[in-house]
Formats: sequence, structure tokens, C-alpha cells
Amino acid sequence: MMIELQNICRYFQVGDETVHALDNVSLKIQQGDYISVMGPSGSGKSTLLNLLGLLDQGDSGSYQFEERELTTLSEEQRAQFRREKIGFIFQSFHLIPRLTAAENIGLPLTLAGIAPAIRRGRVKQALKSLDMLDRADHRPAQLSGGQQQRVAIARAMIMRPPLLLADEPTGNLDSHSGREVIRTLETLNRDGVTLIVVTHDMQLGKRARRRISMVDGKITADQ
Repeated sequence: MMIELQNICRYFQVGDETVHALDNVSLKIQQGDYISVMGPSGSGKSTLLNLLGLLDQGDSGSYQFEERELTTLSEEQRAQFRREKIGFIFQSFHLIPRLTAAENIGLPLTLAGIAPAIRRGRVKQALKSLDMLDRADHRPAQLSGGQQQRVAIARAMIMRPPLLLADEPTGNLDSHSGREVIRTLETLNRDGVTLIVVTHDMQLGKRARRRISMVDGKITADQ
């Protein structure tokens, strides 16, 4: 088992009201799963993704990743775990405007202290796999939305994490660019990466082999 959540609760105080963003959520995820998470706004989808990605922490419950308990990690340990095990893709691409495509992709390697020669080789390989070698020296403003998202995917995967989390990855893209991005993500999944996609797009959600529905912080369906 790659991931096991047991009785996870996450509460937020909004004025006098306590909002149950995650209400006693239990979930098991196998290595190589392709999962979509769907539900109305406020259903807990993004809170679940943030918790899986260690960007947020439950108020109670257990989160095990490859049989390692993560709820007891320090902030420094959480950051290291994220860097090594988890890739993130968001609706907004979060590329650094002054860096080229190659420099954006290679940034995690730089932060991890990987030697320059190894960095260059892995970045070139990533660009080649995305058919973007001719865009290596382009800055984000010189790239289309689809190209920027593919750079963001390459950056997310450059450390070769086993888990990829995508929050509305096609939300800012036209339909053609969106299809290209989804093909890229699904190729990574076929290569063994566990892919979890939060989306409002029913057509995108139906592509996943496993579909989770959420309402009011609870999982209401898992098909």
C-alpha cells in the first residue's frame, strides 16, 4: 500500500462556525493508481490534495506513506519528504518569470544540490520528452499556456517523485492545450507514477481509472 489515510479530520473556524473541510476521511491508494477527485466547491477536494501533499495537516487521524507515519514529522522533515516523494501541478503554473524553461525545470535539482552536469542532462531529457528542446531558452511569457503547464509538469517530475498531485491542471487552458497536458500526465501514470487529479471537469474526471466524489468533507463515492 502506497498511501493510507485513517479517520482524517480537518477543521477551519469561520466566524462562529466550525467548517469540517475533511470529516473522518479514510482512503487507501495503491502505487500506480490514476484517481480523479470531484465534487462541488467547498467539498474538501483541495484540502484533501493539500493534506496528501503535506502542504496542510489534519487535526486528527493517521497519514501513512509507504508505511511511514507522516503526521509526526517536523516541518523540516515534511519539506524534505515533499521534495523527494511528491510532485505538484496547479491551475496557475507558478513559473518564475525571469528564468528560462530549462532553468525553471532545473530549479528543484539546484535546490537539492545536484551537480550541474547531472542537472543539465536531466533537464535536457525532460525537455526532449515533452518535445520542447527548442523552447529551452524561452521565458514563461514567451510560451503558450499549454507549454507553460508542460514546463510545470517537468519541474514537478524532475526529482522523479512516485506521487504526482494535480489541482485543476487544465483550468487555465484551451481545450487543445488541455488535451496535450492530460496526455502528458497519463503518460507519466503509464510509466508508474501515481496520479491524483482534482477537477471540476466531468470529462477529465471520467478518464481516471478510479473516481472519488466528495461532499461536505466526506467521500461519498469511490468507483
